[in-house]
Amino acid sequence: MHWQTSRTARLILVVILGVGLFYGLYLIREVLLTFILAAIIAYLFYRPARWIEALGVKRTWAILLLFLLVISVLTLALIYVIPKLAQEVGDLAQLLPRYAQKAQAMSDQVQNLDMPEKMNKILRDNIGRMEDWVYESLKHFLNSIYMILRRILDIIFAPILAFYIINDWEKLRDGVLALFSPIARRQVRVLFQNIDSVLIEFVKGNFIVACIVGLAVGVTALLLGVKLPLLLGLGAGITELIPYFGAFIGAIPAVAIGLSQSLRIGLYMGLAVFMIQELEANFISPKILGSRLNMHPLLMVFGLLAGGELFGIWGLIFSVPMVAVARVVIAWAYEKIMEVQAEQ
Repeated sequence: MHWQTSRTARLILVVILGVGLFYGLYLIREVLLTFILAAIIAYLFYRPARWIEALGVKRTWAILLLFLLVISVLTLALIYVIPKLAQEVGDLAQLLPRYAQKAQAMSDQVQNLDMPEKMNKILRDNIGRMEDWVYESLKHFLNSIYMILRRILDIIFAPILAFYIINDWEKLRDGVLALFSPIARRQVRVLFQNIDSVLIEFVKGNFIVACIVGLAVGVTALLLGVKLPLLLGLGAGITELIPYFGAFIGAIPAVAIGLSQSLRIGLYMGLAVFMIQELEANFISPKILGSRLNMHPLLMVFGLLAGGELFGIWGLIFSVPMVAVARVVIAWAYEKIMEVQAEQ
C-alpha cells in the first residue's frame, strides 16, 4: 500500500512538473521560435554536412561550406529571381481588377438568366462566398509574409545556432539519451529513429517532387506565353506539398490565366498541367517517394482538414508529416503500455 501511494505521489509530481514546464515554455515562446527554427535547419543540414565530412573535410569546414553554398543560391535568387517575382506580383495587382470585372460581368449574366428566384439566391450566395474565400486566402498569405519579415532577426540568428547544433550533434544527442535509463535509452533511440525515417521520407521526397513540378509548370507557362510564369511555378510547387488536393489547387491559376489570354492558350496550359501531374503521379513520385509516409488516406485527409482549419496554408503543408510523427509516437506509447500490462 505504501509503495502504491509513493508511486502515485511520484506520478502526480511528474504531471505537475510537466505542466509547469510546458507553461514556462509557453511564456518564452517568442524566444523558443529561434531555437526551433535553428533545430529545423540543423536537422535538414546534418546529413549533407556528414556527407561532406565523409569526403575528408572537417565537420566545421563542412558546415561552413554547406552554408556558403546555400547563401550563394539565395544571393542568386535575390539578384535574379526576386526582382522578377516582384515584377510579376505588381503585374498581378494590375490584372486582378480586370479579372474581377470579368468575373462580375459573368456573375451579372448568370444572375440575369431566367431562373427561379431560389436558384438566383443560391448563385448569389455562393459567388459571395467565393469572393470572401479569395480575399481571406490573399489576406492570410500577406499576413504570413508580414510575419516572416517581423521575424527577420530570428531568421538571421537561427543559422548561427544551427551551426553549433550540427557541430555538436552527437554530444547533444548523447546528452539527451543520458537522461534515460539504459533500457529506456534503447527504446527512445528506436522511437527517434522511427520519427526520423518518417520526416526524412517527407523532406527528401515531397520537397524534391514539389521543386520538379513547380519548375515544370513555370517553364511550360513561359514557353506557352502564359503571364506570370514565375508566380505560377512557385504556386504549383507550394501546393504540390499538399497531398491529394494540391495538384488540383495549383492547376487552377495556371489554366485560369491561360484562358484569360485565349481559349487556345488555356487549353494548352490545361493539357500541359495534366501531363505534368500524370508524370508526377506515375513516374516521379514512385521513384523518389517510394512508400511515402505509409498512412491511410482517411488519416491524411483528416490531418489536412485539421491543419488547414487551425493554421491555414502552413497547416495544409505541414499537417501530414506532423500527423505521421504523432502516429509513430502513439503507436510506440501503446506498445509500451501493452508490454507493461503484460508484465503485471
